[in-house]
Amino acid sequence: MTRVDGTTQVYAVLGDPVDHSLSPRIQNAAFAALGIDAVYVPLRVPAQALGGVLHALHGAGVRGLNLTTPHKESAFALAQDSDRGWSEISEEARRSRAINTLRWESNGWAGHATDGIGFMKWVEESGVAWDGKRILILGAGGAARTIVMGLIAESPQSIHIVNRRKEHADQLARMAWDAPFRSASSAAMSSTEEPKRWDVVVRALSTENVSEDELRWWRGCERGAILFDLNYGPRSEIARGLAEEHGFRYRDGGELLVHQGAESFRFWTGREAPIEVMREALIAG
Repeated sequence: MTRVDGTTQVYAVLGDPVDHSLSPRIQNAAFAALGIDAVYVPLRVPAQALGGVLHALHGAGVRGLNLTTPHKESAFALAQDSDRGWSEISEEARRSRAINTLRWESNGWAGHATDGIGFMKWVEESGVAWDGKRILILGAGGAARTIVMGLIAESPQSIHIVNRRKEHADQLARMAWDAPFRSASSAAMSSTEEPKRWDVVVRALSTENVSEDELRWWRGCERGAILFDLNYGPRSEIARGLAEEHGFRYRDGGELLVHQGAESFRFWTGREAPIEVMREALIAG
């Protein structure tokens, strides 16, 4: 059992919900493997409380944070207010306008976005070549933003962004055009437009259920398409079963969690993360 006392550094993941997160499992394993006196805990934080909680946790000396749904875009908005206690924002966070990792600095939080970095390392291990691919992105939240901004550097043929709220999909498509990437388009999840053909689906949705509207978009994919689901563990079971029925090659987000978590670990500690230890902790359950 990890010994915790007054000298133990504290790290946390904030979200609502947050009970499903396996980040504590992999980060605590990483700290233990490198002999770092630290503990990582989950904290449920409602959306409207984020600003006050971040201020309080910085004042309490919490050394680092991860943010999950629904806080990534809200954290970036807070960081634009220099009076809110932020020291610096990474280029990845600025490009995606989302923050999922924070590091304590004496003059405020330093913000970073690790989802895109983790995603590209994940798919690199999967052997996917993005050049010329037609990509469907389901979701337009903080994780989708960082992933899209990473993908456009890989020269895909096109990226189509679909979201329940069309204005968010439109906003992300405009960000891609500003990058500039001239083959980004957007639609509402409920749109009745005729589905095009896609080679890769990135399911950046927090829900574990797959709606009929979402399934209609899936049907536009080529048989044998790859579906990268950012959900993992029990939250990925429904999508996994449906993907197999549709003849897709399915990948759940466990490896993404490991790689983005490793990037967070480096950002906090300045040390290389023990990837294999983190992966084994995730699998061990």
